Amino acid sequence: MTAPSTALEFQPLSESLGVEILGLDLRRPMSVLEREHLKQLYDEHHLLYLRCPGLDSDSHLEFSKIFGPLFGEIPGQFVQYVSNHREDRIIDEGALLFHSDLAFTPVPVLGLSLFALEIPEAGAQTSFANAARAWSRLSESLRAQLSELHARHLFNLTTQRGDVPYRDEDLPEREPRAEHPVRMLHPRNGREILYVSEMQTDRIVELSQGESNAVLADLFGQLYSEENVYEHSWQEGDLLIWDNLAVQHARPDMPVGAARTLRRITLATAGVADQVKWFRRSD
Repeated sequence: MTAPSTALEFQPLSESLGVEILGLDLRRPMSVLEREHLKQLYDEHHLLYLRCPGLDSDSHLEFSKIFGPLFGEIPGQFVQYVSNHREDRIIDEGALLFHSDLAFTPVPVLGLSLFALEIPEAGAQTSFANAARAWSRLSESLRAQLSELHARHLFNLTTQRGDVPYRDEDLPEREPRAEHPVRMLHPRNGREILYVSEMQTDRIVELSQGESNAVLADLFGQLYSEENVYEHSWQEGDLLIWDNLAVQHARPDMPVGAARTLRRITLATAGVADQVKWFRRSD
């Protein structure tokens, strides 16, 4: 893809995905060409990283708007927190296996952006796997086999544990489930994506359980191979934004007692709103 005539400076984060944007001050208005170049880099590399110490919420929001519609549970309130100590956090502490947010719903989240406010001295990591690259690296025969198949995704909203793979027979009927093509086509750019994950994918529905287990094991081997994963070590002032369909993310457990807080902004279509209301059920 050809970059605009006034191109941003950037460098790759890894062989698998991601670029670091250099020298861009998010406190000033961006030109149309800069915005277009950012969108091109986002579509090509799926994850953007910027060093932005002191970035305020408004600047974070304006940056995120470049890449898609913003989502908030309350209209107009788009800022959330991933934290192990804030009372208003939306995600608790603990390890997370690789996953794509809301894959277990009819309308998965389109993208996510995190800004590091507090990072433990011992460090904190998030790993990212390139699901678009993984699909392209499958054999032609396997792509043909999978192209018309669907996978069932599910999650336990009662426990909300992210460190275990979920299976249909282990979950109550009331917990959410959704089926998506194994070969997902990105709704914006048509890119082919391998859409299965170790946390939320129960099985490939057209195959027997044994066949499904074997195929998923092969696919996870491709998805989470070292050469297909980028691990980010957070520093305070780091800003990441990534395509939640083309990229999966995971994290290890966090140090006990050490504060970790990330400001989160979600990119999502209007259909996510009704899903989230159901997620927040009180019974």
